[in-house]
Order: sequence, then C-alpha cells, then structure tokens
Amino acid sequence: MTITRPTKKKSIIIGLILSALIVSGCMRSSPVIQPPQIEGMFWQPDLATTAPKGNWDLLGVNTFVPQWSIVESKSWFDLDMDFPKWEKNINLKKLNQKPWAENIILGLAGEYDEKTARANVVNLATHSKKIIEQTQSYPLKGYYFPVEADPTWICVDDLAKAINILAKPVWISIYSAEQTPHHLDSWLRSWLPEHTGVFFQDGVGVGTRTPEQARKTLEQLQLEFGKEHIIIVLEAFRPKKNGQFRSAYPWEIAEQLKAYEGQKVYIFDGPHYMNRWTVYAVTLWYKLRYGS
Repeated sequence: MTITRPTKKKSIIIGLILSALIVSGCMRSSPVIQPPQIEGMFWQPDLATTAPKGNWDLLGVNTFVPQWSIVESKSWFDLDMDFPKWEKNINLKKLNQKPWAENIILGLAGEYDEKTARANVVNLATHSKKIIEQTQSYPLKGYYFPVEADPTWICVDDLAKAINILAKPVWISIYSAEQTPHHLDSWLRSWLPEHTGVFFQDGVGVGTRTPEQARKTLEQLQLEFGKEHIIIVLEAFRPKKNGQFRSAYPWEIAEQLKAYEGQKVYIFDGPHYMNRWTVYAVTLWYKLRYGS
C-alpha cells in the first residue's frame, strides 16, 4: 500500500485550517449537544464532475442527490429512454455502490435556466414520469423534482400540478431572497401537495442570511410541516466579487453545522465545493466537537 504524505505546503495549509477551526469554537462545549446529522449530498451534474468522486461518507453522508437525470432534453444517465445523452454518462448501479450513495434520491427532468424550467414545469413533469417508470427496478430512496420555488413565483400552482402526477416519495426545494422571510410557511401551505418533502436552501452561500437566521426560518417551517418533511440544505459555497462562487472554507461550513445542531443536513454540492481536504478538515472538527 502506498501512503501519500502531504507536501510541506499542504501541511502548512492544513495547520492553518485546523487553527482556524479551533479558534472558531470546535471543541465540544457540552455533552448534551445534539450533533447535526449530515445525511445527504447534492450534485449538479456537468461534464467536469462526471463521474462524481469524493470522500463525503467520512462526514456520515449515505444519500446522494443528482439534481437532474435529464436537462436540456439530454440524459445524464445510461437509462433506456428516448432522449439523446450527454457526452459523459453515469451508471446508476455503479453510483449506488459508492459508500456516500448507498441511498439515492434521483433528480428528474429539469433545465439549467430557472425561468425556462418554470415555464415548462408541466412538460418536465411528463418527462419525469417516464424517468420514474424506467427506474422502478432500482432501489431508490425517492425522487427530486428539480424546479425550485420561491414566493416570487406567481404561477407556483403549476408546480403543485406537476408534483401531483409524480410517484411518491418526491422532494422539491424552496428558497427565499428575504433575509428573514415572513409567512414562508403560509405560502408553502397554500399550494404544497401532501406527502411532498421539502429541501430548504439555507441562503448562507449566496449571502442572503446567517446560519442562525436560516435555523430560525427552518424551525418555523418545521413547526408547520414537521421535522421529517422539511430538511435544510447547507450551501457549501460563498460569493465572489465577479459574480462567481468559491468553495466555503472549512470553518465557514463548521459555523453552519453548529447552527444546525440536532437537524438532518444535506449539503450542496459535494463534487463542486467539498473536496477531500475540506472533508478531512470538517470531519476532524466534527469529531473534536461531538466526540464521534
């Protein structure tokens, strides 16, 4: 077995990361703290990250959520469907063998552009129904319909119609551009079909709110819908000045996880923002704080 030892430069970087984590309060402060349960990892398939590789299982991840099976009417998976395929394809059975993908919530049909997706939500649901029919033999945990909703979507009832033609269990995701959104629970109650799971995007990665504010909104939603039906999505990225995004630093992710103690957490997204060294650092912080 060949052991790859970190270079001097990497050793210095790791030391700085660990120091920052300790300063940020990584040591376990109380034996009664309920740690966050890092269950899932999102992935937006693209050619640069296909096939996905990572060590997210070190964080406890056992559920993988590829955001789309079909996007722009092209398939990311080697399923037998009447759609052209992207240049690279993913084998669903091989993906299921990864330790961080023991369970798969399969993303259905979507679009890269949000406006296009919303305008064609019913057609996307029709395509998604075909995907569900083709994957009945796979031991999937559920499905994710990748047309995101927020309170500015006037025709959000179209999303409800789309969800109603899909097999359960199905999940969707919501977000809000308001720092402390008012009546988000009432808005969701006004249209969400029963037995639909909801991923709430924390908004920390895009700079909308702090982790503590995200936790408060999450609890308001869970009070209305139940803890098992509303799960927070930790955005593992941060905005840059040029309008692009960078990976969140380990200590930034640690601050989010501290705010979400006692909660089930999904992370967005591993292949783009959670490389091996980040996972190692966050895993060490987790063990130091929670002792497991």
